[in-house]
Amino acid sequence: MYNGEQDVPVQKISAATLAECKEKLFKMFGHEYTIRGKRQILHGGFLGFGQKEWVEVTYTVNSGTDSSQLQPVQPQKNSNDEIASFRKNRDDFLKAAAISSQMTTLDTKFSELQNSLTKQIQNISVSSADKHPTIKKIEELLADNEFTYSYISDISGRIKSSFSLEALDDFRTVERKVVDWIGGSISIAPERAVRPPHVVVIVGPTGVGKTTTITKFAVKLVMDAKKAHQALPALCMITIDSMRVGAYEQISKYGDIIGTQVQKAETVEDMRKIYEEKKDSVDAIFIDTSGYSPNDSVHIGEMKTLLQIEGLNPDVYLSVAASTKARDLENIMENYEPFHYNSVIVTKCDESHQYGNIISVLHGKHKRLSYITDGQYVTRNLRHADVIDFLINLSGFDVDRVHIEDVFGEK
Repeated sequence: MYNGEQDVPVQKISAATLAECKEKLFKMFGHEYTIRGKRQILHGGFLGFGQKEWVEVTYTVNSGTDSSQLQPVQPQKNSNDEIASFRKNRDDFLKAAAISSQMTTLDTKFSELQNSLTKQIQNISVSSADKHPTIKKIEELLADNEFTYSYISDISGRIKSSFSLEALDDFRTVERKVVDWIGGSISIAPERAVRPPHVVVIVGPTGVGKTTTITKFAVKLVMDAKKAHQALPALCMITIDSMRVGAYEQISKYGDIIGTQVQKAETVEDMRKIYEEKKDSVDAIFIDTSGYSPNDSVHIGEMKTLLQIEGLNPDVYLSVAASTKARDLENIMENYEPFHYNSVIVTKCDESHQYGNIISVLHGKHKRLSYITDGQYVTRNLRHADVIDFLINLSGFDVDRVHIEDVFGEK
């Protein structure tokens, strides 16, 4: 019995299963062993990752058996088994290393996020009483103009790093510098020299006035030619707007104003056929697109496919309304990014008096402004964007007109 065999040493062996443990013991001792107990253990892995559950068995060699005389069966080594074992160990190691790397990356990102949140909380927790009155007033002016929180924070940081406490007492000087910084953050797209036919496409969400704006482009081209006493350009207008009721009828009326027939394209083949027919006989092609919700990725993707015609090389503009909230502007710009738009047209400027939302988001997205519109008259109200126009419309700021014209006027 076991009580009489207390001097027999208890030994351990482990394997993936109890059956494998018994198989190992049989190969070493035949039937001359006794299992005393078993438990689950963790085996393998790397740095604590990828471990698996194994079985550990405690056993004794039966009394009277000379374990030194036992000849355990030595299994013949198989090269395929060795290769398989090597590959398994290698894969386990690589998986564990990958997990370790991912955990390290997650830890780093979590730490960065934690630091960022800590800084924001610290900024929020600083009461207005702790800020210099000049900084506080500038922040209030920027907020009144609907600049984003991140833009305002950036301006505040620049003020703190650029002015001493004594210099902050001169509000007029600080205000003037802030206006210069705002102007410097507005990027204007230059006029592009193009070869005919100049293909112009305006994309954007519903309700921003794309049809009116594309017509203003065509009218402007005609009027510029008249002013320069040049031959009137040959134009082609195409609509692919099949969603809005009356869209074709509306743009057809505009076509009558400038003396050109409007073509309608509903498929890629329609667009290809019209382009091939017109490309060698017109100076410009204006394409009016459908307006969709910026979250309607399916229809936006279909519309992009419709414009993928070989040789088209369109000049694409994203159209947004001046009154659009900053968060919605960011969403619109991101969802229309597949069109690779060259710049942004801001419409309906007559319906808004604050442009901080536009300036902030375009600056944050590194996008340029091209044109602004401020009315429904197709024969006017489209003009090239200008930094000075935005600065003189800053609400509450005492803008030095002479100074900003010297800094941001045409050279």
